[in-house]
Amino acid sequence: MHYYEVAPNQIIRANSAFFTYSSETPLSLGQIVIIEVGKKSLTGVVLRKVKKPDYNTKSVSSVIEQTPLPAELVALTLWLSAYYVSHLATVLQTVLPTGLTKNRRTRKTAAHMPTRKRTNIVFSKDQSSALDAIQHMQPGTALLHGVTGSGKTRVYIELAERALAENKSTIVLVPEIALTSQLVEEFSHHFQNIILTHSRQTEAERHLAWREALNSEEPRIVIGPRSALFLPLKSIGFIVIGEAHE
Repeated sequence: MHYYEVAPNQIIRANSAFFTYSSETPLSLGQIVIIEVGKKSLTGVVLRKVKKPDYNTKSVSSVIEQTPLPAELVALTLWLSAYYVSHLATVLQTVLPTGLTKNRRTRKTAAHMPTRKRTNIVFSKDQSSALDAIQHMQPGTALLHGVTGSGKTRVYIELAERALAENKSTIVLVPEIALTSQLVEEFSHHFQNIILTHSRQTEAERHLAWREALNSEEPRIVIGPRSALFLPLKSIGFIVIGEAHE
């Protein structure tokens, strides 16, 4: 028998964020499961493996997703809870999509715009300087200034291409949903299989986008407002916060 601390996505006790459950089969840290809390069946995330406690435990009812959440996303969730002094269950409601237990029809991949060939791409002096500075900086934050139409998006695309070449994903955050279509159109000329997520999508669409990110074996480009930051990508190499002042 195996024992794990599991955090439910609903507040059960104000001073308890996780509870111990047993499982006959090994579970992975970050795996999303169904657990019984009283008479309720709740979604929970496996946080860590523990020794057998000196009290009786309930068993994990079932596993929702075989693929666990990336360790970095679990760590981010715990950090958010501590930093903002917010109950872990409340953070999980933000990080995880709704309707996780529902069966979804696999959507057909939408037709993509043809990618442009990387020929005759000439960067301006300012673009080249920005690319060189960002490429050679230590991991951290860089602030890219530029008026509308100055070519910031082309810098983002180039850096996203370099991240993909290193087998890493890119997240592009926008301040409002209205700006997503514009970016998607521009990025679609250079990348296939972009994942789009925002609050105007249906519950099923957002769930499928989340699941696509979770199970993708290849690096992806994600575009969306703030919530896109929580898509469960395995390896993130580049994050763009467009219109950061907004």
